Amino acid sequence: MDFSLTQEQQMLQDSARRLLEAECRFEARAPLIAAGSFDRKRWQNYADMGWFGISLAEEAGGFGGSVVDMTILMEECGRMLVVEPVWAIAVLAAQTLVALGDDPQAQQLLPALIAGEALPVLAHNEADAGGLTEYVATTATRDKIGTWRLSGQKALIIGGNVADRFIVSARTSGNTDDREGISLFLVKPDAVGLSKCDVRLIDNRWCSHLELDGVEVGESEVLGPVGGAFEALEHAHAHGIVTLCAEAIGVMEKALWITRDYLKMRKQFGVTLSTFQALQHRMSEMLIELELSRCMVYRALSRAEADPENRRQALASAKVHIGRSGKFVCGQAIQLHGGIGVTEEY
Repeated sequence: MDFSLTQEQQMLQDSARRLLEAECRFEARAPLIAAGSFDRKRWQNYADMGWFGISLAEEAGGFGGSVVDMTILMEECGRMLVVEPVWAIAVLAAQTLVALGDDPQAQQLLPALIAGEALPVLAHNEADAGGLTEYVATTATRDKIGTWRLSGQKALIIGGNVADRFIVSARTSGNTDDREGISLFLVKPDAVGLSKCDVRLIDNRWCSHLELDGVEVGESEVLGPVGGAFEALEHAHAHGIVTLCAEAIGVMEKALWITRDYLKMRKQFGVTLSTFQALQHRMSEMLIELELSRCMVYRALSRAEADPENRRQALASAKVHIGRSGKFVCGQAIQLHGGIGVTEEY
């Protein structure tokens, strides 16, 4: 598999980098974060750049790209610590809708998402899931007139604070960890019986905890086949994992080069820190971990069309390796900066 960028992908990377460097300056972060890490004008700028449809097929209303294009974009988002819910909406929610195929609700919602007009968010994660996509304890029961009632809790729903609708997973049959029996429902944030608590995370993104207490939804709000949503969720999470890994690559890369520039400028004992061999070795180790992590993303991308078990193994390996490498690279960057390494600017 050739991972050299095409001309179009290079243009995507360059344009995304220019826009994000202009829009995501440090001094612009505080008011944005205070406003829930979302600004409608900036969001529309991202939509006008075609970001939300970059990895979607043309028949779905996108621009005919692939998951590779979205990993390029997410890496640039990582470099600038983008706090808007690009990943939650343009990857997780969008790929869930794509995987539902010809479902009329999904087909209607996707173009609005791509245009930046709709803000759907997938509400699937639960506190006891332990990373299992198939774990769903939230229940959906149907009465005699066809109304569904949803009850349960959803945890750490990224972007939930700005969502204009939730794609809620609920169990219509089976046990909590069965792959069969999971269904998807569209729920509005102001639905009766839905309570929402918004929380700012350590990386200045926002998430929501949802509690559903008999929330009523009609048959028209059911997405896809009843009891058959697992494949769509697995497809969306596969895209979500590899793009989050790519975002982490962007974070590590920026931390590495900020540290390099600091060592070339900061003086100790009359010489720059970059001349100390011990620090050169540390920088080399950081670079090695970065490149190994990038290779793990490439490996995961190469298994994107493999059988599910093969793909799961590649994604799990990437998560483990990049989690460890990210901690090492960013930890070393803080240490080499000394005191200013723990300030907001860095």
